Amino acid sequence: MLKDERFGKVTFTRRDALKIAGAAGVMAALPWSGIPKAEAAAPALKGPQAGGYYRFTIGDVEAVVISDGGLSFQPIQPTWAPEASKEELEGMLRSAFLPTDRLNLDVNTLLLNIGGELILVDSGAGGLFGPSLGKMRGRLSAAGVEPAQVTGVVLTHAHGDHFGGLLDGDGKPVFPNATYFASKTEVDFWTGSDPDFSKLRIPKDRQEQSLAAAKKYLAAIKGRLTPVMPGKKIVEGLEVVDAPGHTPGHIALLVSSGKEALLNAADTIHHHVLMFAHPDWTSAFDVDPKLGAESRRKILDRAGADGLRILGYHLPFPGIGHVRTVKGGGFEWLPEPWKWTS
Repeated sequence: MLKDERFGKVTFTRRDALKIAGAAGVMAALPWSGIPKAEAAAPALKGPQAGGYYRFTIGDVEAVVISDGGLSFQPIQPTWAPEASKEELEGMLRSAFLPTDRLNLDVNTLLLNIGGELILVDSGAGGLFGPSLGKMRGRLSAAGVEPAQVTGVVLTHAHGDHFGGLLDGDGKPVFPNATYFASKTEVDFWTGSDPDFSKLRIPKDRQEQSLAAAKKYLAAIKGRLTPVMPGKKIVEGLEVVDAPGHTPGHIALLVSSGKEALLNAADTIHHHVLMFAHPDWTSAFDVDPKLGAESRRKILDRAGADGLRILGYHLPFPGIGHVRTVKGGGFEWLPEPWKWTS
């Protein structure tokens, strides 16, 4: 005889249990029809991305790329690559599996723990360009650093998506304990009485807005601003590299520690496909497009020849990788594989 088994208040015999087990086996073999509709709705997976910062090292230097968000330009031309035909531009984007009706750019700020200082390179856009940007401050805190702990801020150039994060909504400094660094040529250009915008290909009203914003933000940090020159070091291991054209005093930064180095190319390169393959393709935001293209080729030549890691302010987050030369005088972007531990 099969003994009875008691489960709660219900009694089953061993024979009952065997019947249930057999039925379960049959059910397992039947096509699954899902759970009732009222219970089957999956949770929505849409929403903003979390995180937004990436830790890595350059020798003994601790570094974090902090995303300020992203920009999208639609249509692409004439703002980007006006030298290209529509067919050439779209063909190149299509071959890279990218949309052909818009150009998407990331905004990558860089935080360095170097020479006993905590130095931020560029500050993001703050509130100047809408809700898709201005995320650097919150992500800085999420990475474990508060603005008051930042001791230095380097501006690679005076465009709003680089300096907008310096002031809060009330016009107060976000980094109250920082010393600021920017190219002397850059500061003189934007604070001068008559900057030359004759080669700048954005509408007149936008030129005036850019100039007014640059004057305002540079004036706000004037008392703590230290002008720098190419070839000089801000601290040991952080050298200013001349890269004019996008703006007259646009700079890159070479971070060195031991046998490792990273070249922060800032806005020398904007797009990871177009401007690598065609360094001569420019942007309407270039104050001197020809000089900007020359600087881009010099930076890419150097990075390719020396095997330098580079960081691009507008390259796909986190914007770190290498450069390879290709036939025809162009280059190729090789993003560095993501590492979950620094």
